Amino acid sequence: MDVILICGFSFLVFAFLFGIPISFSLGMSAVVYTLFSGKVPIEALTHRMTLATDSWPLMAVPFFMLMGTALNEGRSGRYLMDFANLLVGWIWGGLSAVMVVINMFLGGCSGSSVADASSVGSVMIPEMIRRGFGKGYTASLNAAASTIGIIIPPSIPMILYAWVTETSIRKLFLSGVIPGILTGFSLMTIGGYLSRKRGYPRAPKPKLGMIWPQFIKSLPALFIPIIVLGGILAGIYTTTEAAMIGALYVIVIETFFYKAFSPKKIWDMMVEAAKVTGVVILMIATSFMLTYVIVVSRVPAMIQETFGRVVPNGTIALLVITGFYLITGCFLDLAPSLLIFTPIFFPFAIKFGVDPILLGLVTTMVLGIGLFTPPVGSTLYISALIADVTLEEASRDVVKLVATITLIVVLVVLFPPIALWLTAF
Repeated sequence: MDVILICGFSFLVFAFLFGIPISFSLGMSAVVYTLFSGKVPIEALTHRMTLATDSWPLMAVPFFMLMGTALNEGRSGRYLMDFANLLVGWIWGGLSAVMVVINMFLGGCSGSSVADASSVGSVMIPEMIRRGFGKGYTASLNAAASTIGIIIPPSIPMILYAWVTETSIRKLFLSGVIPGILTGFSLMTIGGYLSRKRGYPRAPKPKLGMIWPQFIKSLPALFIPIIVLGGILAGIYTTTEAAMIGALYVIVIETFFYKAFSPKKIWDMMVEAAKVTGVVILMIATSFMLTYVIVVSRVPAMIQETFGRVVPNGTIALLVITGFYLITGCFLDLAPSLLIFTPIFFPFAIKFGVDPILLGLVTTMVLGIGLFTPPVGSTLYISALIADVTLEEASRDVVKLVATITLIVVLVVLFPPIALWLTAF
């Protein structure tokens, strides 16, 4: 287990004490172990970095990033929010339900929780605060609701999981549909309960004549998930091709229908998407170095031997993995957690007969919870910044929201058909 001690301590020093970015800290930890142990040739690390980025499915990431950036910068999101407000703004919770619904919709477009937290939050949080909703509550709900974006397909974390484990991206996407909808309705329920208890406002019921004009405005945007997911699920094109088509479609409707983009704006969005993609790809490459060191050092086999004696079946194995991810998610971001720990827990779970698709969904959902749990909750930080509140104030309602989504995860673990039913088609 020397690899865990050396790499873990090195990562702690580089990332937290020296403030070195996660991408570099992961690779440097692998290099330190290689130099100290002499068990892994240093040349192998650079080879693994090259192999890590030589993947066609990973090409979907920059295009989903571009699509998310375009939705964030364009008018589609605003029209969709107005339409959602007419549909559900009158129920208890009002704008709370609107925030959740729009995140459920954008979950079928961008595939990134951070992008959704920023795009939805920048519009919804100021509006909710203006209408009398609590700042901390609004920030925490936006942070939690944005994680639906990685459960409902498409999902960038699912693409990364599929790449690491060589499982079907299509089946992973299908597995997230029902749990994603359940998560959305659960958050709407808890939002409605808290809003009613605290006396937050709700909009009056809209007249039928108000819905149709707003529907027409939103119609081009409503086709985005149909175009992206429909082609994937029907087998017409691959995930990467769907990302390309989706990004192109969003740019076209924003440019020619909503008149929101100029050529310079499109260029700036491409540059921004390229920057974010560069960070993700570098993290993938360096984490693959660390993963290689861990696998060569037989850490997965040792975990199987250790836990194999006390874990009786696949359900308990999934619950153990869930508990581990809930803890690590508080301190490590989603992408590095997924890339580091998936190769460790995947063989362990498969040994107990856990479906790899189910494991991928649970991994994505639980690590998504880590995105809005302090101290390292990226969507919570973004939401608190938009709401202009301290992290402590934004965290007051987080426990209730964590419990709500965790309950859905446990439900999926105990009743796998919730996730796997659609994958049979």
